[in-house]
Amino acid sequence: MKKIVTFFLFLFISFTTNAESLTVSDIKIEGLQRIAPGLVFNNIPFEIDDPIDDINFSKSISLIYKTGQFKDVAIEREGSVIIISVSERPIINEINFYGTETFQPEALLQGLSLMNLASGLVFDKTIILRAEQELIDQYIANGKYTSSISSEVIQLERNRVDINFYVEEGSISRIKDISIIGNRSFDSKELLGNLTLTKTNLMSWWEKDDRYSKQVLKGDLEKLRSFYMDKGYMDFKINSSRVSISKNKKNIYISINIDEGDKYTIGQIKLKGNLPDTLSLAELENELLIRSGDTFNRSKLNGSSTKITKKLGNYGFAFANVSPVPNIDKIKKIVDFTFFVDQGKKIYVRRVNIIGNEKTKDEVIRRELRQLESSWFSQEKIDRSKTRLTRTQYFDAVNIETPSVQGVSDQIDLNIMLVERNTGKLSIGAGVSSSEGVVGTLSVSQDNFLGTGNRLATSISTGDINKVYSLSFTDPYWTEDGISRGFNIYKRDVNTKELGTGTYDTASYGFGLNFGIPLSEYDTLSFGATIDLTELDLGTNAPLGYRNYCASVASAGALNCDSDSLLFFTAWQTDSRDNMIFPTAGYKIAINADITAPVFDMQYFKINTSAEKFFPYSDNVTTRIKGSLGYADSYGDEIYPFFKNFTAGGSSSIRGYKQGSIGAKIYDSTYGGYVTYGGQKKITFSAETFFPVPGMKNSESFRMSAFLDGGGVFEDSFNSSDMRYSAGLGATWLSPFGPLNISLSAPLNDNSLDRTEKFQFGMGTNF
Repeated sequence: MKKIVTFFLFLFISFTTNAESLTVSDIKIEGLQRIAPGLVFNNIPFEIDDPIDDINFSKSISLIYKTGQFKDVAIEREGSVIIISVSERPIINEINFYGTETFQPEALLQGLSLMNLASGLVFDKTIILRAEQELIDQYIANGKYTSSISSEVIQLERNRVDINFYVEEGSISRIKDISIIGNRSFDSKELLGNLTLTKTNLMSWWEKDDRYSKQVLKGDLEKLRSFYMDKGYMDFKINSSRVSISKNKKNIYISINIDEGDKYTIGQIKLKGNLPDTLSLAELENELLIRSGDTFNRSKLNGSSTKITKKLGNYGFAFANVSPVPNIDKIKKIVDFTFFVDQGKKIYVRRVNIIGNEKTKDEVIRRELRQLESSWFSQEKIDRSKTRLTRTQYFDAVNIETPSVQGVSDQIDLNIMLVERNTGKLSIGAGVSSSEGVVGTLSVSQDNFLGTGNRLATSISTGDINKVYSLSFTDPYWTEDGISRGFNIYKRDVNTKELGTGTYDTASYGFGLNFGIPLSEYDTLSFGATIDLTELDLGTNAPLGYRNYCASVASAGALNCDSDSLLFFTAWQTDSRDNMIFPTAGYKIAINADITAPVFDMQYFKINTSAEKFFPYSDNVTTRIKGSLGYADSYGDEIYPFFKNFTAGGSSSIRGYKQGSIGAKIYDSTYGGYVTYGGQKKITFSAETFFPVPGMKNSESFRMSAFLDGGGVFEDSFNSSDMRYSAGLGATWLSPFGPLNISLSAPLNDNSLDRTEKFQFGMGTNF
């Protein structure tokens, strides 16, 4: 009996030991077509020789599913062999669109890729439904509420699929009416004029402003709120905004319900808080845009806080905080404001980092900066540094960031991020008139030669009137103090047979040297000298005035004479414009004076003044008022050279009239026609409003203008009958091929003797 018990005990121990020691002898994977086995092996938590009883098969299946590559996974065991059976998800081969016109297929594919629906990715049927809805939303955002989209999945060999989207875009749903309910102080027409959205009108086909958009409506509601807040209505509320669509989904109706509230007046204004010792309370009060007794205006209130913050920023307090706190008297409808000022810590700039300059040397950039390293932060100097870098025209974009230095509370870095521009230019200009045809100019220049900031330029004019060949070089920082030096060499031929000024030809050669001295941040004094050698050829039918000049410098009856000169010139200029290409604010004033030395044939002086100022109405609309006055005369016994007279007319002075054609018309029997001599006195003026192209979202490189030009030149005293005026439209486009300028002008008081030029344009390209 004892032996039998011992035998069964041995068998039990042996069986228990074998069961506990059963391990995985092999792992097989079935169903793979395109996926490598390694993906499965890397995502299962067991391997060969692991105890089978320790394996969590449910967790293993879950981990394989999480790879996203399989639609079905199963695990079985045959003895010590583990068999993993999988069914792969198909791969997207192509995505095709049919019936799309509003959107380019490339743009739609890019949008779907953000939803993980793209060629080469794993196909997921649930994403298709989301994609259809997203596409519908895009069409609705563009006003097409009747659009519909269906999809089709086509199975291909090797477990691939094609996805086809079939689009029926339908017609555009347009805003039929926008109504504002609850307005008492302002009529609906005035309020609707502040909104971007509008009901269908004659210009909607271009403006596309009659297409409903949730985002645009949200912005319009804020514009409506700002309108009332700027008119004193502090309690203004928008109770609701309702959008409905007609049954045929072609017409949209928008209803905005508002509560105007009461109009408030500003009472007492106080400033409190800690201020720097170097800045008085009165100085900060001067920054306020609101005054006691004014109607409440939210824009001016926020602007006051901004101006005070910037003022503190100029004293090193980069993170100053200004909070206007109101005290409202609802009975008297008066609101008092207390501006609490927290100057914060004084900040200085640790390091200036320049990023993005691949061609332009660091020193060329740093010499334009007014905010320096290891100096106190100044917002005014940073803004001026950005303006100066922009005015160099070396860069398409200039952005400045001021990140804090980690671990330090009173330091920042100045990161200047630049996008360099192709400063090499090949420019072609042309003007069109009925008398002269096409007049062309060609110039090649490099404004940032070899990244040094120096300017090298050559120009060729191929017009019938002027033929100019010139070469110039300018070093804007000849000295470290910013004194510039330049020189130019030129050859100029002038033939006036098409100008109406009497026929004469000049052939000139010259060399000039000039210097510029910066007097302040905005003022510059320049001076120099030019040696000019000119040969004048009158022709047999030259007007009497021309003959008299040659007779005085050569001999009686001479039709050819030399008119050489040594010209000294000086100029003062102040320029605060915010941009050299598309200014929107600031002014420019210049005074130029020329005088010849009494060593050659010509002895005269010439003074010209010009001024322009910009009046911004908004970020995109500005008006420029400009004008010029000129006076010239001879000295000694010499006659003033007639070909140095002021002239008017053309694209740079009075548009709508041919170059140099404005002035008194005198009949000359020798010449056999009317002659315009120009004049020793000049007056011109212009008013021009610049605005973005209607319907164009990106107005940074394209703008239009409406202008009124006027002026004249006079030989003796001012004569109003010799003044000429014109009006028209202009456009400037900074295209990828260079600047394109167009003007269409209508002369307002021309007569039969005037020579008009209604259309002018210029074009160019960069290399």
